[in-house]
Amino acid sequence: MGGRLKAVLLLAAMYGMGAASGLIWQTYRMDQPGMHHQRLVRRIRKLKYQLGLTADQEQALKKIIQNAQERSRELHEEVSPDFTDIHEESVQAIRSLLTPPQQATFNKLHQQSHES
Repeated sequence: MGGRLKAVLLLAAMYGMGAASGLIWQTYRMDQPGMHHQRLVRRIRKLKYQLGLTADQEQALKKIIQNAQERSRELHEEVSPDFTDIHEESVQAIRSLLTPPQQATFNKLHQQSHES
């Protein structure tokens, strides 16, 4: 296999792993107790101050933002398995390019990247 093709495949795999890692991190952050609530409170407080919202407007804004967050969470749950598949396929493609000693090193690096 040519060097350019290996480089392209490696970059594609790295991109896939980066995308998957980003989704995993976002999932982790979303699962932290109170994270959504704290962000929501800060966002609403800032908009209330900047826009001079009335109490009714503030309540309507809360509902809009909560609805958007719920829809985003549902979409995330829907596509998350696809990103996991992309990640796994990319990892397997990288392994197929490598010699056995390189695979052993890659496996260690890959494991370390998921532990931190």
